Amino acid sequence: MKNKIIFAFVLLFSPLMLFAQNTQLWNNFCTSALVPNEDIFVNVDIDSISVDSCETMLFYSTDDQQSWTNKTMQPLFLPGYMNTLSDTLGLPGSGMFHYGLQSNFHAWLDTLFLNLYLSMTPENSLDLFPPPDNYMIEVCQEETGDNTGSSFLDLTEFWASYSDDKFYFTLNNNDTEWPLYETFSFLPPWYVYMVGLINPETVDSVGYALVYADIPSFAGFPGVQTGLYKGDITDSSYTQIGSIQSQILNGKLYMACNIDDLTSDPQFGPWPNSYSYLIIDGITATINSDPLVTINDSTPPVLFYPTHEEKTIGVNAPPQLSDLTYISDNDSITFFITYTDTDNNLPTVHNIVVDDSIEFTMIPGDHSYETGSLFSLTFPALQISSYAQAQFSDGEYDVQSNTLYITGADEDPSFPSSSFVIFPNPFQASVNISFHTEKPLQELRCIITNIKGQTIAELDCEQNVSGTYSFQWSGRDRSGFTAANGIYLCNILSKNKFINSQKILLLR
Repeated sequence: MKNKIIFAFVLLFSPLMLFAQNTQLWNNFCTSALVPNEDIFVNVDIDSISVDSCETMLFYSTDDQQSWTNKTMQPLFLPGYMNTLSDTLGLPGSGMFHYGLQSNFHAWLDTLFLNLYLSMTPENSLDLFPPPDNYMIEVCQEETGDNTGSSFLDLTEFWASYSDDKFYFTLNNNDTEWPLYETFSFLPPWYVYMVGLINPETVDSVGYALVYADIPSFAGFPGVQTGLYKGDITDSSYTQIGSIQSQILNGKLYMACNIDDLTSDPQFGPWPNSYSYLIIDGITATINSDPLVTINDSTPPVLFYPTHEEKTIGVNAPPQLSDLTYISDNDSITFFITYTDTDNNLPTVHNIVVDDSIEFTMIPGDHSYETGSLFSLTFPALQISSYAQAQFSDGEYDVQSNTLYITGADEDPSFPSSSFVIFPNPFQASVNISFHTEKPLQELRCIITNIKGQTIAELDCEQNVSGTYSFQWSGRDRSGFTAANGIYLCNILSKNKFINSQKILLLR
């Protein structure tokens, strides 16, 4: 009896553990600049497999978490944003903007069809218990009437929250009572209410649960009381590792555990983990003589992200643009520019204007705005006669690139790659860059960029002999600091026109 009472829930979770470790649904969760009394954009990238089947909701608060608004995000299906969901909303004149995500998607795991939920949550920063509803969020949809047994074993709601020190959960049932036994506390049946937790990076096959129960001790069995338990999937054994807070109020069961009680257990694994979530589930069970354990109801599994985003309205720094560059051949021209925003604000405008008259939308290669996102655009060379300039905005600040003059777009000033010599490569202290061309080149520049397109250094040209040009890089950035180890691109430009590029490897 001891080996099966509490951790029957682990059997429900075990098929999900491998699947959940491969789940990375949300990426590049960001907003445009938070301008007071203006509309903003909120974007998130969804993995390409789930973008068509995933329902994602944005929840947000502009009154210090006193109330929350929910909006269903919609796909953009635009070039560079094919897997991006977006929404717009209005801001007040000041204050904090709190926001988070919830998703629900359907997936097959072997022969199982899963309805999997993912949820961030509001923060119970004051550690109130029971936490008020505005400090929690319902993390999944739970059907009514899908249980076996009495109505009080039918779960109808599952809520969650967090603070720096605790995890908070609320269960609601199809009743107003949460009985622990039928008639006498020393006789079965006994009723157990649990919230199970699994860390996908746990070091062993163990799970954890907040348990609300009162099963007495008797010969050979220590009983099960309300508390925090650890169970082993290999033998179904269990151990109490801590106490919990519990209270029934207005027909709901509130439970909370100390995060330290979980992380102090050597088998729990790292927290925060690399996935930033725990797997959670609400469960009701009956302990009787025959059958010994009955799982009466369980909520859908939830990937529980104890976090949400917050920003201060009206606080913003201007974005930065790298130099606008291009490559061309006789038929087309491709422009490149890197947009970087330390606030991770998405660009609401990302255009290139050619000849002061024709405007095109540039396409991002990724949405890593905080570290730099490379935008590009290709179109026929005949559409450009003289110059171009990029124009971007984060929703508040409008920024413009250098004016890029295009001379002889149908000419080919490039030099044979075989004459491009970089030595030593890899290098430690400094590297020499040289090439030879029969055709004279003017206004030569060598721009060193990282693989994200961010400019690291600009080098002066030295002409040693006729037709031979050389540069030297000390491995330092434009501020004089030592560049990090890694791959860099050596880009040669003549009159602001890209003509060739080679990779350099810095290894100190």
